[in-house]
Amino acid sequence: MLEQVADSVVRDSSVFPAFLLEESVSRMPAPPMDTLTNYIGLVDATPLEGWDFHLTTGILTYMVVFLVLVALLRLQGRGFLLAVYFYFFSRKRDVALISEGTRQNYSFVLLSICLSFSSLAMLIAFMTSEPFVFSNALFYFLIIFGYYIVLLGTVRLLGWTFNSRHCASDIILNLRVSGIVLGLSVSPLVLALFFVKSSAVTTLFHVIFALFVILLIFRFIRLIKILYGYKVSILYMILYLCGLEIVPMLVLYKLLV
Repeated sequence: MLEQVADSVVRDSSVFPAFLLEESVSRMPAPPMDTLTNYIGLVDATPLEGWDFHLTTGILTYMVVFLVLVALLRLQGRGFLLAVYFYFFSRKRDVALISEGTRQNYSFVLLSICLSFSSLAMLIAFMTSEPFVFSNALFYFLIIFGYYIVLLGTVRLLGWTFNSRHCASDIILNLRVSGIVLGLSVSPLVLALFFVKSSAVTTLFHVIFALFVILLIFRFIRLIKILYGYKVSILYMILYLCGLEIVPMLVLYKLLV
């Protein structure tokens, strides 16, 4: 009699085995997902933004290609990048930079310039477009590269016109070196913009801006010393700095701000 009562109490109890409880939880419906906004609603009115797979894949692909090309330039260049930075900061001519007749040196310069300008284009696209679009970065890259070609051509033309070819050659060398240093120096920080928290983006922008200003100061000091060393007229010096150096910077600042 007592055994029958005990069996009935066990059968009517609300205690379930653990595996049945886990199975019931696993079968609970998943939170609803809005396919138009790519949001996953965990709680009403508190959406969780989904992962942009295409943007993340593109950023990672760019970063891998960028790092591979920099490593290739570092290994095959035989001290080319070191010579570039040494020339930029020490203001002394280096053998690796003046051997411009070799095809290999031209390829190193072109690759370095492209890497540098791509980093600057990514930075400008990140600052001007919301959300980030790779086509905008490509557009800014073409603008920067086109301005660079026009600037070199103008300097070469002015050197031929005023019979100052040696001065023009030194200015062009300074433009090449500074163009490489400006982009490659800020490239690690530019890549970090896509992976840091949103609260740290403003601080990172300030660091990039400060570093960019310091490098520009070195560039202008080097340029003024070249012009002064060749006894260029102060009027021509002011016209060159205002027309080809300062005005493009102001246009870029107006574009970003």
